[in-house]
Amino acid sequence: MFKNAAAIGADIGRFSLNLAVVNYAGEIIESLSFPIGQTQEKKHIIDKLSAGITEIRRQVAAKGINPICVGLSAKGFIDHQVGVVLGPDQGIKGWINVPVARIINSDTGLPVFVGNDANLMTIAEHRFGAARNFNNIIFVALRTGIGGGIIINGKLYRGVNNAGGEIGQMIINYDNGISDKGIRGSFEHLASASALVRRYSELAGITQRKKINVPGCKEIFELSYKKDRFAVKAVRENAELVGIGLANLITIFAPEIIVIGGGMAEAADSYIKLVKKSAFKNSLENCRSEVRIERALLGSKAALIGAAFYSLSRLAGKSVW
Repeated sequence: MFKNAAAIGADIGRFSLNLAVVNYAGEIIESLSFPIGQTQEKKHIIDKLSAGITEIRRQVAAKGINPICVGLSAKGFIDHQVGVVLGPDQGIKGWINVPVARIINSDTGLPVFVGNDANLMTIAEHRFGAARNFNNIIFVALRTGIGGGIIINGKLYRGVNNAGGEIGQMIINYDNGISDKGIRGSFEHLASASALVRRYSELAGITQRKKINVPGCKEIFELSYKKDRFAVKAVRENAELVGIGLANLITIFAPEIIVIGGGMAEAADSYIKLVKKSAFKNSLENCRSEVRIERALLGSKAALIGAAFYSLSRLAGKSVW
């Protein structure tokens, strides 16, 4: 493979576009981030992406570095073989069935490879992070929603139509409400950052009229450390629900390691301990006997590192991903 080469990793976030030039060892050489702005429309996003690639190439050229390909991290379902973002639109007008690899290749002249963001985070943690040297891995991204990725015998599991690994949509309480995706009682609906905010609001009696005062997920964790009774209860309930989701994954897959990433994984050790306790007590002994549950190591850079490494792997003709 191209051991001395570098690639551009790009991640389309909800409100910002992040780019990095990353070498084969997973080291970030240069990074760039800027807001997408209020215009959530396909042409605007693609124009910003092309401009960002041009700018970061200019910056690293001064260091004598010439990236040889681009890896793009995007939310939703992806046809990774041809580099098409299938959807859903993620709030971006026209962001369905977008041949983004072909478009960016035409704009930049570089080979472009596209992957689902959670899958690319999984690849990064497997290659360079908490799951390094493990072959059977589940990555769970706890954030506004819940995403994930599965590696079985060292190879990313994609499923039919590249649709596998939608961990957040497993049902953990069928009696609960219907999510925005139309699924009743899903893991995402009950245990995500959005769910934690919703539950805290219920406990604290914050009404729709007063919703402007609702703290975010990070603030709720901070309140729990200060022993705010509503925050403490909401966080404990959330940890129990996250653990139940992980217990299902443990019993089904019996992985070597589950890596927890996303913003919620940055909570205090006390939260992670509660999650582990719930996961282990709700799973079968033989399935959980060897599994480890660890915090992700790469944080917000995982999608960028994973995207860049993935593109280098694809350019070299590797099929492991």
